[in-house]
Amino acid sequence: MSEDIYKIRVNLSRLADVRPHDVELRELSPYVMPGKLEMILGGLIWRAEELARNAFDLLMKKDFVTSAIITRALMETAGCLVLIHNLVNKSIEKGLSASFDSKINKLLFGSILWEDLDKPIHVNDMLREVQKVIPDYFDVHYASLSEYAHPNWLGTFGAYGTTHKEETAVSFSDHGASAERQHGTILGRLSGTIVLCLGYHEMVREMMGDFVKSVDIFYAVRPEI
Repeated sequence: MSEDIYKIRVNLSRLADVRPHDVELRELSPYVMPGKLEMILGGLIWRAEELARNAFDLLMKKDFVTSAIITRALMETAGCLVLIHNLVNKSIEKGLSASFDSKINKLLFGSILWEDLDKPIHVNDMLREVQKVIPDYFDVHYASLSEYAHPNWLGTFGAYGTTHKEETAVSFSDHGASAERQHGTILGRLSGTIVLCLGYHEMVREMMGDFVKSVDIFYAVRPEI
């Protein structure tokens, strides 16, 4: 077992361990915002664990296209966690703003299907938040995985085909001619994104106490809200 594979297995266990189960929201605060934050964090970390686990299982089976697409979805999940961290950190450092609840509602209840719900925050806005933290890294890797998500070369012939120039023929298999390269590429992105999800989830969890204080201060000076 390679060191990278071992690290992923360890971090998959960590993701499973930090998933919340029963959370009593009223114990956090008499106000709704900390509860909403707990709800979106819980949903995100459960999503991250499911995506990461299945992306890894499929990668080990050499189902590279599906693994890459799921890893791409995991990167979007990490982007959402980074966005939430930035929002919470700003609320603690500069004070809670009235727009915070609106943004949390978009993350928690946002949908493009139902007009009576808030419009969601676009995933590109989440990725831009990651770009601020990891310049010229995250967006490049996300773009490479998008090549698998679309029926481009990397997601079609590049994934399954092999050219035999001497025989002027091609052949197809479940992992094509570039299996080793694809495995390494996806493995690296998957491993890094799992670490990112764990790290930002942990940071937001550690900030929860200070965030509750900022919520209390916000409502103390605005009792009419």
